[in-house]
Amino acid sequence: MVLCKPKYIVVVLTTFGVLFLLTTYRSSIQRYIILSKIAPQEPPVMVPRHQTVIRTTPTNTAGIGSVIGQLRSGAAIATMLDATFATFGLQSEHPYRVASLLGLDLLENSLNKGGKVCSIAALPSYSRVSELTENWCNDPTIDSVHAQELRSFLADCDLILDDRPWDVRQDMAKCSWRWVKHVFSKSGVQNHSKGIGIHIRWGDMAGGGIPHDEKTPQRSIPIEVAAQMLKKLRECGIEDDLSVYMEFHNTTILSGLGEAYRIVDTGDDINDLIDLASNRIMILDIGSYTAIAHQISDGGISVVPDNDEFGISWHDNGYNTALRWTDLLSNTCSELSPVLNSG
Repeated sequence: MVLCKPKYIVVVLTTFGVLFLLTTYRSSIQRYIILSKIAPQEPPVMVPRHQTVIRTTPTNTAGIGSVIGQLRSGAAIATMLDATFATFGLQSEHPYRVASLLGLDLLENSLNKGGKVCSIAALPSYSRVSELTENWCNDPTIDSVHAQELRSFLADCDLILDDRPWDVRQDMAKCSWRWVKHVFSKSGVQNHSKGIGIHIRWGDMAGGGIPHDEKTPQRSIPIEVAAQMLKKLRECGIEDDLSVYMEFHNTTILSGLGEAYRIVDTGDDINDLIDLASNRIMILDIGSYTAIAHQISDGGISVVPDNDEFGISWHDNGYNTALRWTDLLSNTCSELSPVLNSG
C-alpha cells in the first residue's frame, strides 16, 4: 500500500472571477490506491476516486431558506453523479454565512492528486445538462438513464466546477430533500414524541413585506386561522405543548392564538429551525425556511398551506406526513385520528 504523510494543502480555484480557498485536507492521495499485500503477481485492486462538485456561482445575501434554494440544482447534479457537494460562504443580511454554518465550504473527501478539473459550462454537451437534471428530478433514482448519461459526460473528472448561471430552484425540493437532510444530519434534529410548533412568518412581513411581492400577506398564517387549527387539534385530543416560532415576535398579535405558548425567537436562525423541526406536529406557512423544516424533520406531521405558491412544494420527505390546512379543519377527529396519532 502506498502511504502518504498527513499534510495540509491549500487549493486555490478561480473561475469566472471567483476565488476559492479550500483548506484542511488531511492527506493527498493518488487517483487510485493499489492494494496488494502478499502476492504481487495478482492483479491490483483499484479503489475508485470520489468526485466532488463545487458550485462556483455565488449565492445572494438572503437567509438560509433562499440560499438552500439557490444550491438545490447543483446539489441535484452532485446527487446524480453520486458525488459530494460544496460551495463557498457569502455573508448574509442576517448576518451569517450559510455555507459555513452548514459545513458546505469544507470538502467531505480529499481531492485526488493529479485529478482532472472539469467545468460544466465548458462541456460540449452543456446544453444537455439542464434537460437531464430536470428529467431526473421527476424520477430521482441514482440508476436512472438521465443520471447515467450525465455521468458519462463527466466520467474522467475528479473536481467538477458547477459554473452554470445563478438560479433558485425551490421546486427541486422533490429531488434534493435527501441532500438537505444529509446537510443537517449532524445539526441535532431529534425525533420528538411531543410538541406542536407553529411558524408565524413575521420578520420580513413586519418591515412591509418583500418588495414587488403582491402576495406578501399570504406567506404567513393568519392568526385567526392558526387559532382555528389549534382549537381543532385540542378537540381531537392533542395535548402537546405549543411553541411559536416568530422572528421579531409580537405578543399582541400572538394573543389571538387563545392559549399559552413558548416563544422561540433567539436570533439564531439555525437553532430555531432545528427546534421547529423537532416538534411532533408542525403548522407551517409558505416559505423556503419552513420547507427546510419539513424536509429535515424525522417523523411527525407537517400541516402545510393549501396552495403551493412561490415555487414551494411539500413533497414527501420520506418521514413526515403532509396534511393541508383545509384537511385539518374540514375533516372530523375520527377521520384525522389515524394521521394525528401516527406522528
